[in-house]
Amino acid sequence: MERTYQVLRVDDCMYAARHSGLWRIDPDGAQRNLFANWRAANDTPALCVATKGDTLLAGVQGGVARSFDGGDNWEVCAFRLPAPLVTCLCLGADCLLAGTFADGVFRSTDAGATWQAYNHGLFDHSVNCLALSPRFADDGAVYAGTSTGIYCSHNGGRLWQDMHVGSGRENVLCLAAAEDGALYAGCEAHGLLRIAAARVEPIEVGAGAVNGLALTAAGLAVQLDDRVVASQHAGASWRTLADGVDCLALAGDALLLGMADGQIVTVPAADDLWKQDNGLLKG
Repeated sequence: MERTYQVLRVDDCMYAARHSGLWRIDPDGAQRNLFANWRAANDTPALCVATKGDTLLAGVQGGVARSFDGGDNWEVCAFRLPAPLVTCLCLGADCLLAGTFADGVFRSTDAGATWQAYNHGLFDHSVNCLALSPRFADDGAVYAGTSTGIYCSHNGGRLWQDMHVGSGRENVLCLAAAEDGALYAGCEAHGLLRIAAARVEPIEVGAGAVNGLALTAAGLAVQLDDRVVASQHAGASWRTLADGVDCLALAGDALLLGMADGQIVTVPAADDLWKQDNGLLKG
C-alpha cells in the first residue's frame, strides 16, 4: 500500500490520510477509501485529516475537503488562486488553521467554510507543520514549522514572529508543545530540538531526519526516518519501538503508527510497555 501521511483516531474508528485519499479503518479492521465515490477527487491525495464537531476535514490540493456525514459526501472549501496544497491542519477552540506547501497559513472561523491567508510576519510560506499551545484558549499561541525555521503567533495565527532557531535554516518537519511551556521541534538535518525560555537545546537521538513527535505521559516518542524510538528520560536514553513507520500520532494514551505496509498499529503509551520486549519492539 502507498504512503500514509497522517493517522487520527475518533472514537472507535481511525482515519488515514494517504496518497490515494482519506481512508477509514473500522474497529473490525475493514478499510474504506472515503474519497472513492467523490468524482472530483480523481485519486486526490489527502495529506492531513482533522475533525471539528460533526465535520470531517482533509487537506487536499486547492483547499480543504469537508464532509458532514462521515465521509459519504464531500465539498471542497477552496482557497485563493493559485490553488495551494494543504499540508497540515490545526484546530483551535474558535478557529481552524491550515498550513500550505508554498502559500503560508490560512485561517477559518466558520468551521472551514471560508479561509483567509494570514501571513504577516511569516517570511517563509513553506509550512510543514503546525502546533497549538496546550493553553491555546488562554494564550492564543500557535507555532508553525517551515523550511527555514519556526514562527510563533500569540493571537491565534493572525500575526507571526520568527523564533530565530539555530542558524535560521532549519527545515522543521514536526512540532509538539508540552504542558510545561517547552516546544519540541523535529528537523531534517539537525535532529531534535527543545526550545524553552528562548533557549534552544539539541537532544541527541541519533542520525536521521526527525519526521514525527509525540509527547506522552510515559515520555517522548520520535519518528527518526522510518523508525520510532522512545525515551522516558527526556532524551537521556532511547529504545526502538518499531521499524518501517510512515507516520506517528498520539491518540489519548496510545501511539498510532502508520506502517509502510499500510497497517495502522496501536501502541499503548504505558511505562511497562516501553521497558519490556513484545511483538512490536525491535531493539
